[in-house]
Amino acid sequence: MRLKEMLKAAKKKSNAFPEDAVNALEHAMEAQNDNEREINFVQRMEALLTEEQRLLLWEVGGSCTGGETGRQVKFMAEQLVGKPLAEKIKQLNQNEHIYKTELNPDGTVTAYCGCHCLQYRTAKVKKIKPPSHYGCAAGAAFQNLKIALGGKAKIKSIDYPQPDDGKNYMSFVFEVMEG
Repeated sequence: MRLKEMLKAAKKKSNAFPEDAVNALEHAMEAQNDNEREINFVQRMEALLTEEQRLLLWEVGGSCTGGETGRQVKFMAEQLVGKPLAEKIKQLNQNEHIYKTELNPDGTVTAYCGCHCLQYRTAKVKKIKPPSHYGCAAGAAFQNLKIALGGKAKIKSIDYPQPDDGKNYMSFVFEVMEG
């Protein structure tokens, strides 16, 4: 997670985050241990922020934008320049290193899974996880897909897998503003 970027977005006056929530997120950053810092930050996000505010932070703070997926995304971005969104989605789905996506009738895009660590985590779901548990993976996939598709984008929603629902994946919907 890119906690510093998330905190910076929360502090931005135009985002109008509550001062007590921003202070709590700043306090979470004081933990010396990286894992503890992330856990504290996510717990405070879950407790003090609305779904819309959390989605905004995941848009800027998703992790795992490197590796083979990151390389493939940059390569695909060059190949997809100037193509319509439907064609971009079709070509992305042909690359095994990029998340499965589909174009919805309303023009939004649904992406499935998120990152390899999420596949592992959701396969072992034993109890209900808080939504922010999956936000990191959605944020990472979002960052990568935004690069591949070009233009600006915004996360609209995240579907959080729950125990016994038979799913071992998560999905999220985002809007792409071309150009």
